[in-house]
Amino acid sequence: MHKKLIPLIALLFPALVQSAPLSSPASFREVIPLDAIGYLRIPSPWGMFTAPKGNSISKALAHEQHVQQIQNVETSFYQNILTKIEALTHPAVTLVFHHLRSPIEVMVLLPDNVPPPLANVLMSAKLNFTSLDELNAFLNQVAAKTPPLMIAEAVSADGYGALVVGGKLPILLHYDVSTQKLIMMGGMMANMGFFQKTLSRLTPVKEHPMYALENRIDTSHQGFFKWVNIQKILPLVLGSMPPPVKQEVVPDLNKWGLLDIRATALGWGVREGKGRLSLIIDAPRTGYRQFFPGIANDFSLMAAGKPTGVLSLSIPAYEWFKGFEQVFEQEAEPDDIQEYQQFKAMFEQVFGFPIEDLLQAFGPESIAFIDEVGGFGAIRVADKQRLHKVLTALKNNPLVMEQGLASDTRQINGKTYHLLTIPYLSPGEMPPVVENEAVGLLLALISKLKTKLYWMEEEDYLILAAIPQLLLERQQHLARVPIQQWLQQQHGQDIQSSLLAISTTTEITPRDLYYGYLTLLNLVADLAGANIDMFALPTVTELNLPDTKGTYGLQLDFSDSGLALELTFERHPLEFIGMGSMVTVTGILAAIAIPAYADYMKKSKVAEGLSLLAGLKTPAEEFLFYEGRFPEVEEIGGPTSGEYTQNIRLLDTKDGYSAEFKNPEISGKLILRYDMNTEMWTCTHDGMDEKYLPSACK
Repeated sequence: MHKKLIPLIALLFPALVQSAPLSSPASFREVIPLDAIGYLRIPSPWGMFTAPKGNSISKALAHEQHVQQIQNVETSFYQNILTKIEALTHPAVTLVFHHLRSPIEVMVLLPDNVPPPLANVLMSAKLNFTSLDELNAFLNQVAAKTPPLMIAEAVSADGYGALVVGGKLPILLHYDVSTQKLIMMGGMMANMGFFQKTLSRLTPVKEHPMYALENRIDTSHQGFFKWVNIQKILPLVLGSMPPPVKQEVVPDLNKWGLLDIRATALGWGVREGKGRLSLIIDAPRTGYRQFFPGIANDFSLMAAGKPTGVLSLSIPAYEWFKGFEQVFEQEAEPDDIQEYQQFKAMFEQVFGFPIEDLLQAFGPESIAFIDEVGGFGAIRVADKQRLHKVLTALKNNPLVMEQGLASDTRQINGKTYHLLTIPYLSPGEMPPVVENEAVGLLLALISKLKTKLYWMEEEDYLILAAIPQLLLERQQHLARVPIQQWLQQQHGQDIQSSLLAISTTTEITPRDLYYGYLTLLNLVADLAGANIDMFALPTVTELNLPDTKGTYGLQLDFSDSGLALELTFERHPLEFIGMGSMVTVTGILAAIAIPAYADYMKKSKVAEGLSLLAGLKTPAEEFLFYEGRFPEVEEIGGPTSGEYTQNIRLLDTKDGYSAEFKNPEISGKLILRYDMNTEMWTCTHDGMDEKYLPSACK
């Protein structure tokens, strides 16, 4: 079909255009093998506009007329912009902004007993090519713009084809015209037989460790998402470490339970109607971490009416303090332990109570919140008996009294209200003599200033305020809203395991978000040269969007199952700008991905050289022990070359071996040298580009 006919067909037969959605949901994730070491999903740009994700304006995005208008924008964007700048851009840009009809999904598979550089990478995406001829023509364009890339086999009638990078690295592909799905495999271990075998083994997976983490970030399965199987990768990384480094690093990692990390996940998506940007570390509480219990919040604090902002810091102070002491006793020197015990004894002598009493009196939650009355602070009281013991001791402590602190109480309507007065400058901070009269006057004025903190006990909390009227009015305000419930229901934040949580409500409602988005859509259409019909799009009333306020939140979770950092937000027009930036970056990355893969191949070739050198260490040391000199490679039956290594030779200095490579772009020598004094091997190089070197050789 001629591309210039598309706009006419879109106007005459909109239902026909509608039958081909701009973006289908991600599906490759459904067949990810249990032993995969990683997964990456990059959203399609037009899918960000049209795909409903369960957020506040999801109905608007899914509306038939809206989808048709976005299709019009996409067509115009291709004709009026992409086709005019195609000589200046890489075909990958056109692929992302015109041919792509789903998120790009990537999974990394590692064959048994091979190092990570030899992993196979599988990529899947739905494209809008309706024939193999269209696909082959596009691949020819890509190859023409990417010198390292060559077409080894055009895609044949069975849907299989092959590319090659740098004359060595294969990239195999399969395209199903009926489903329009492209699957590609790249890697040093890849071949057509293995590729076909891998595809035959990709069957639906109902349960996968990745799914649980993904659903905490993006239940729409259409946003950006990255998952790494640390449990699979870590043994390989440790196995590649030189023994001295491994002996030094592993014990420290094990002490803190870092060797037990199962996986990490990073993503941008939607869950429970809220946008989320999250980082999750999935790890059990092992090693020294077992001494620091996870957070288990159970807020009973009530707001006076609906809150508009909450900041919560939850630290099980006493439990973490005891955990610190256990770690300290195992790691610290005896003198440091003795000094610490002396400090604790001095603290109790000075203040009249042990530091444990202070830590057990409060916590774990400290909360700042704004409600219909005003702004308050709240501290949970864990032990009222210890609290009053601590307050009485501090009130009568001479050291505290010297600082000018004063306290007072007031009884009003059967409630006790407290006042704590703290001077800006304590009497001891005032200089006895000030020669400059102006400075003396200024200090005298500052000394009169005081911070006044009003507080009262309410259930299990101390409620604090800057002025007493806030506390008095709070008592008169009958409406009560549980803060924890409000966070979960209105903001989609489950802070049960949150160390830190911040949440606020804005005046921006879904109505404002939708109409702001339509304003942005008008601008995008103008840029693309598209003539869209804004009158065809529904109103807020027609969509029946909820009239709720926008919400934003931040939380840091510390639980028995790991750590998580999460930003929650109401989806709004600016997000599309942010996602557009991400997609632009994606296009740039796609444009340089294949050349970058060539560098990856060179790194793998250098890794082969290091592996061959490492195989010489033991027989060379044995030969040195008996003969008193280092042998030639041939004398110990070692390899003198490899698939990518030109030669392996004894150094002129007779204290190690060097490797040179067949690829002329890998210049210089990789060197493995033996130190007679320390009896240690060191990897270094002579004239090599460090970007190709293993980390141990830089």
